[in-house]
Amino acid sequence: MEEARLLAAVAGMVVVAAAGGALAQTFDETTVSFSFADDNVLRDPGETRINSPSAYFGGKSATSLDRFEDSVYRRTQSRLVLGKSFDTGVLSPEGALRVRLTPDGSGVYKLTDDTSYLKLNYVPSKALKAALTLYPIDSDKFRLGYYYDISWGGSNTFPKNFRKDLVPGLKLSVDTSRFGAFAGVKTALIRSPSETILDNPGGNVNQYVERSYYAFLGGAKATLVEGLTVGVSGGYFDKGTNTSAAVLGKRIYSGGGGVYVAFHTGGEVGRRLDLRLYQENPEEYPLGDSNWYKTQFGLDLVLEANALVQTLEDPDNFGSTTNEWARAAYLGAAVRLDKLRMHLDTVYRDLPYIVYNVPGFVPYRALSDSADLSHGGTLDFLPDVLGGEISSVFSVDYYLQRLGLTPALSVGLLIPATFSTTDTGFTIEGPYASSQSLGLQKVVVRGSAAGDWDILPVGEHELPVFIGKLDLKYTLGKNFSAVGEVLYARDPNFAQVLIDDHGHARRRFDKPDILGVGVVTEMTF
Repeated sequence: MEEARLLAAVAGMVVVAAAGGALAQTFDETTVSFSFADDNVLRDPGETRINSPSAYFGGKSATSLDRFEDSVYRRTQSRLVLGKSFDTGVLSPEGALRVRLTPDGSGVYKLTDDTSYLKLNYVPSKALKAALTLYPIDSDKFRLGYYYDISWGGSNTFPKNFRKDLVPGLKLSVDTSRFGAFAGVKTALIRSPSETILDNPGGNVNQYVERSYYAFLGGAKATLVEGLTVGVSGGYFDKGTNTSAAVLGKRIYSGGGGVYVAFHTGGEVGRRLDLRLYQENPEEYPLGDSNWYKTQFGLDLVLEANALVQTLEDPDNFGSTTNEWARAAYLGAAVRLDKLRMHLDTVYRDLPYIVYNVPGFVPYRALSDSADLSHGGTLDFLPDVLGGEISSVFSVDYYLQRLGLTPALSVGLLIPATFSTTDTGFTIEGPYASSQSLGLQKVVVRGSAAGDWDILPVGEHELPVFIGKLDLKYTLGKNFSAVGEVLYARDPNFAQVLIDDHGHARRRFDKPDILGVGVVTEMTF
C-alpha cells in the first residue's frame, strides 16, 4: 500500500512539473550513510535483556538510553529527495518526493515515505506568505510543539496497532514578519467494532471494520518585541474506539495544547550534536551547518509546556471511561561565542505523556487512583508533582574550522519515570504471596513499549542515570561528514531474572555500566 502511494506521489510530481512557462528550481538530494559500532563493549551477545551483538557494520541503536541522549548506534539508512519549485509569480507550486531506505528488523530494507508533499505558495508581497501543503502519503512531521522530545500529533497519535495505514493530511499556513498561524487536518483508517453482532455462540461476536477518523490541528505565533516570540498550538484527535472488553466500542477522544516562549538574539546557534534528531528530520536539524558560525554571538532561551487529555477505560469503575491528563515541559538555553557552543536542555514528561500514543500505560486503560507515580528511595525528596521522567543534558562543542573538526562533550542526568501500585488487580495466593505482590510494585518506564521497562527487585527503588559522551565530528565541505563517539553510561535500574547460587530464578539488578564506541559517515549529493 505504501509503495502504491509513493508511485502516486511521483505522479503528483509529474503534474507539478507540467506547469508550463515557469522557471523551475530543482532541489534533489541523495544521502547515503555508513556506520560501524558496538553499543556496549562490556557485554557479550546474550548477556543482556536488550541484546548487545558486538561491533558490526550498520550498527543499530540498541540501548534504552537512546531517548535520553542518542548515539551513533543507528542502523544504516539512506534518503532520497526529489523536489522542484516553480516561479510562476504570486501563485507558485512546489513539491518533493521524500523517501528513505530503512531496515524492517528481518533482514529486509524497505522504501518508506519521509513526509513527501505537494505545496501551493501564495506570495502577494515580501511581507506576506501563505501556503497550502498536502501530504499525500504520511504527515508524521506535521506535529505540534516546539521541542521535538515533547512534540505530539504525529502519525502514531492514532493507535498504530489498530491503524491500517499511514496518515495523510493537509496544512494551511500564513506568515508575516511578526505573525504566523496554521491549521490542518489529518485522517486515519482505524479498525473498530461495528454495530453488527455476529451469530457465533461461544466465540467472538464483534466484527471489526475500518472507519475514517479525523484530527484537527492549529497554532499561532507572534513576535512581541524584537527577538521575543510567543506561540500556542492545539489539536483534537479522534482515536477510534476502545478495545477493552468492559468499554468495547466507546470513543477515545483526545486532544490538548501547548504554549512556548522563545527569546533569540545574535546569530544562529543551532541544536547540539544529536544524531537522533538528525535521523528524524535532517532538514530541520542538520548535522553540519556552517551558517552557525557566520556571526560572533548567538543566544537562544526557550520555555515550553504541554497538557494533553484522552478518554480511556476507568479501572476503578467497571464499564465506565474517564479522562486522563498528560503533561510535559521543556526548558532550554543555548549560547554561541564565535566557534564555541554550549547547550543545556531539560525535559519533564509524566508517565501518561510517555505512553500517550499507546494509548495508556495499560493499553486503552487510564491509571488507577491507586497508582503511585512519585519517586522513592534516595529520590523521595522530589515533590509528587514531579513524579515522572526528568532529564537534563549539558553539551559543549568547539568548531576547529581549519581542520573541519568539532569535538563535543555531553554530560547528563536522568531520573526515570516509575509506576507502582498496591492494587495488582488480581489475587496472589501461596507461601510467597507477599513477596510476589511486592515484586509487582515498582516499574521503571523509559518509553512507550514494554521492552523499555524494567521491573525492579522486591523492595527496591529507582536510581538516577548518569551519562557522558565524547563526540568528534569531521566535515569536508557541505557534503561529507563523519562522527566518532565514545559513550559511557551508568544505569543502575537495569534488572532481569537471574539464577542464584541455589538454582532459584530471582529478579536481580544487572550490571549498570555501558561503554559504547562507534563511527558513522554520511555523504549528501
